[in-house]
Amino acid sequence: MFDLALVHAGELVTCAGGSGTAEEGLGIVEDGALLVSGGRIVWTGTTRQLRQKSTGKVERTVDARGHLVTPGLVDPHTHAIFAGSREDELERKASGESYISILAGGGGILRTVRETRASTTTELVGASRARLDQLMMNGVTTMEVKTGYGLDLAGESHILAAIRRLKEESAVELIPTFLGLHAKPPGFRDVGGYVDFVTRKVLPAVARRRDRPVFSDSFCEEGVFTASECSRYLRASKDLGFRLKIHADEFAESGGAALAAEVGCVSADHLGRSSATGIGAMAKKGVTAVLLPGTSLYSSIPYADARGIMAAGCRVALGTDLSPNSWVESPQFVMSLACTGMKMTPAQALLGFTKHAAEAVARDDLGALAIGTQADFVVHRVPSYRFLPYRVGGSYVNAVFKRGKQIYGSGEN
Repeated sequence: MFDLALVHAGELVTCAGGSGTAEEGLGIVEDGALLVSGGRIVWTGTTRQLRQKSTGKVERTVDARGHLVTPGLVDPHTHAIFAGSREDELERKASGESYISILAGGGGILRTVRETRASTTTELVGASRARLDQLMMNGVTTMEVKTGYGLDLAGESHILAAIRRLKEESAVELIPTFLGLHAKPPGFRDVGGYVDFVTRKVLPAVARRRDRPVFSDSFCEEGVFTASECSRYLRASKDLGFRLKIHADEFAESGGAALAAEVGCVSADHLGRSSATGIGAMAKKGVTAVLLPGTSLYSSIPYADARGIMAAGCRVALGTDLSPNSWVESPQFVMSLACTGMKMTPAQALLGFTKHAAEAVARDDLGALAIGTQADFVVHRVPSYRFLPYRVGGSYVNAVFKRGKQIYGSGEN
């Protein structure tokens, strides 16, 4: 017996194709179908092949009616757990202020830290759930969520408690990351003293938690934390059993990409100013590049060189970077920016939010529709994957399924 069968997908994009071009990697099946059992994909093929197959009883059949079906989208980089907002900073940036100057004046991250610390867990969960729900309605079934707006043990524990509740209550699967080095808070005279405090006091306490995060992350950036400081913190994280991520070279070449390769990060994110040497080192070590074009738009900084990064041999994932700085809740919009601003193809953009995004969070059971993967998939009200970055600004997701269960959309498909 099967839990679910989906039939008549105009394009069933499995993201489990060959290793040739991105288009080949999409593994498109026309008039596609799939079978689900126990929350996993157990078969894919054409609807005609399914009709000829002896399946026995199927609990539910979903007719995609010629619509596009893709794997559930994976967002590999978000700061979605926060309180408050910073809408006035968009005006300040439009007037010429930079992200770093706003941060140096006590705004940016530090403002969100104050507002997040002042929130109750219930308030933080409620505000964050609304953002998670919006991403789900745009087809996201799994997302990475960072801490980093606490900057001390009490503040970070507050965010981790909110993540724990959201993991229990949200239909979207959450992958938590401890962003231990995000910014130096007031009260520490020098950055080195804060790095020492986080590495010796906060990081071990987080590692002992029953709900400890999967990843540890740091913001390697000129004027924030140096490569040397991040190296010390990331090596200590690795010793405590965390998988590693890094914010690298967003505003200036800081050595972050090279450090990602050196310490064995799963992903390096931003990469707007990374050197060819750093990118080459990442490619040799298999570090996934997570590019965030929405952030480039909001901060008025150059887009990452997606084509150059791919030519060097790196897998490229895409993320929303949903945060108070770049409040982006639409992967489709990010795909559009990737195509128009970074000259990625629609196929590369879709792989960036599926197969390669799953690699950026070290998960081989997500981001594809293949035997054994989670039955996470989306029925889109468009006929082809090429419409995802082309037709943006509306609501084109018809239904979202997580582990074979519908979590969004009408009963009619």
